[in-house]
Amino acid sequence: MSILEGLLRRKRLITERQDALLAELRGTLERLLVTFGQFGADVDPVDQRTIRETLERLDELFLIVVAGEFNSGKSSFLNALLGEQLLPEGVTPTTDAITLLSYSDEVSSELQSSGVRLTNFPAPVLRQLTIVDTPGTNAVIRRHEQLTREFIPRADLVLFTTSADRPFTESERTFLELIKEWGKKITIVLNKIDILNDREREQVLGFIREHAQQLLGVTPEIFPVSARQAVRARQSEGEERERLWEASQFGAIEHYVLETLDEETRVRLKLLSPLGVAHRLSQKYQQITEVRLETLREDLITMENVEQQLGMFKEDLRNDAKYYLNEIDQILQQLIARGDSFFDAHIRLGRLRELMNGERFRTLFEEQVVSNLDQQIDQKVQTLIDWLVEKNLRIQQSTDEYVKRRASQHSERLIGTVGGNFEYNRRELLNSLGRAAGDVVASYDKSRESSALAEGVRGSLAATAITQASALGIGTLIVTLAQALWLDVTGVLAATALAIGGFALLPAKKRQAKQTLRSKVDELRGKLQQGVESQFEREIERTIGQVRERISPFTRFVRAQRGQLSDLQQRFSELGGTLDRLRKDIES
Repeated sequence: MSILEGLLRRKRLITERQDALLAELRGTLERLLVTFGQFGADVDPVDQRTIRETLERLDELFLIVVAGEFNSGKSSFLNALLGEQLLPEGVTPTTDAITLLSYSDEVSSELQSSGVRLTNFPAPVLRQLTIVDTPGTNAVIRRHEQLTREFIPRADLVLFTTSADRPFTESERTFLELIKEWGKKITIVLNKIDILNDREREQVLGFIREHAQQLLGVTPEIFPVSARQAVRARQSEGEERERLWEASQFGAIEHYVLETLDEETRVRLKLLSPLGVAHRLSQKYQQITEVRLETLREDLITMENVEQQLGMFKEDLRNDAKYYLNEIDQILQQLIARGDSFFDAHIRLGRLRELMNGERFRTLFEEQVVSNLDQQIDQKVQTLIDWLVEKNLRIQQSTDEYVKRRASQHSERLIGTVGGNFEYNRRELLNSLGRAAGDVVASYDKSRESSALAEGVRGSLAATAITQASALGIGTLIVTLAQALWLDVTGVLAATALAIGGFALLPAKKRQAKQTLRSKVDELRGKLQQGVESQFEREIERTIGQVRERISPFTRFVRAQRGQLSDLQQRFSELGGTLDRLRKDIES
């Protein structure tokens, strides 16, 4: 059973309810310590140590910390309270370390490596509580002041001494503000009142009350004393002792420490003290969490803006790409126009010999109609690729620069580097997007199509002649058509002219040839458009993926922080509610 638990159970009025409060307080401190673990290396080790020590001190005696500037009479005050000249006194800083005064039948003193001097002394007051003497808060040795500031969280009650010759100095106000942040109960001891007359004493007390109330929000108990007279009284006897003791007014503060701070009051303060520590540190890291969340909101806006811009980038690319696809379509339209002109010029009686020469007809069709179709389309695709590379480069670079401005605030916490050198594999793009167009164009076999066209026209001529067998005879016409290279065109025209509807199928074949070319070009256009657009879409998605990958250290960090900070915010909110409720329960 701990000392505090023993105190709780020795009084009937402080039984199960406060015992339960102690258990809940302990659990709350442990939860706070676990929550600190989520901050990782960002938690101040001093704060973690403070919570651990606060948990350990729940089982210790009531702890009074005596603080104040050097030469305010702290040591004299403690010597008067202990009834012995235990601590050195002087006008220069005399306390070289934090001194922990506890009860023992034998006197001993040991300076530990932590900078704390453990002093045991058989003073009756130390049976009920532990007293801490601290170096002056304005000591010239800065380490002493640091030790004092780090020790304040351990206090269940702070007795703050100020001197009547320079009360409530600026450095004292600063130190009291620190104590206030820890939620400590503060009692002020105005020392050296023997240098003041009654009027001056009341003026000083009024000055302290006014400024303490403004600073702390409450008016603390203020005890005017003369520690020097109290020490002399304890060293005197008889009437001199009584006179000096009464003049010192030390009896009031002694009664306050020994009687007013009874077991119930000490238990209440003992519970409120760690509560104040937990509340201060919980608020500190809750504020840190909220500041980070506010920063994170800007980061999330950055991420959302990037996604919106990428979406607009995709739409702009699709719209702008239509211009290049239309240029390719114009090449195909020109192919149709050349084909119509070619058919009009060649599929007619005047070109009969040429028509009957399939190889010659095919060659002319390739030269005059198909021409360099593949080169023209390839050139347009190359232009499209160059344009796409430039667009991708710009979106990569602008996104990198935009995100880096935000990511620089978290540079030490990011895993990976935002951006990097832009290396766009144009050859890969040529192989992918260019191949898509090339494959489609190559699928239009101009030799096969030209040969088919030539055979079709020649077949049309043969069919026309065969239907006119009554004029020349079927055998003669077959021989004539087979020997078209040497057949006199004039003779053929003359012979066929004798037949009704001579060569009537030739115009139909011309129309069929035009329609066939349009059909083939439409098929080519559809495949080409589908192939280029499909590969174009894949290339856009690849670019977007690259952009996201380049900024992924930032986006991963933001997503992780959002989950962590939201959880921390909820935890601190719950802890704050628990601490507020515990304070009300303890104070009631």
